[in-house]
Amino acid sequence: MQTTGATPDGHDQTRLVVKESNTRTGTVRTIRAHTRVSPRESEGILVEENELSSATAQQMFRMRCECGRSWFELELKQMVKCPGCSRLSRVEMA
Repeated sequence: MQTTGATPDGHDQTRLVVKESNTRTGTVRTIRAHTRVSPRESEGILVEENELSSATAQQMFRMRCECGRSWFELELKQMVKCPGCSRLSRVEMA
């Protein structure tokens, strides 16, 4: 059986469908037809082209003092001064 149709972008597409019965395993051959598919769409995968740009990532560390005050630092320091109680504290990773 041969079916013919059009893809969403208007290109003609031809498919061959073959069904065989009463055959031994390994004797069935797959028949493929050349299809005209848009170069940007193949096997259900949509391919898009965009300009490549760059992004900058920045880590932030959340500090919390024993007094309950928390704040953020951009660098991981060994010692920090709490902006709430002004105590100097040694930093430990949780």
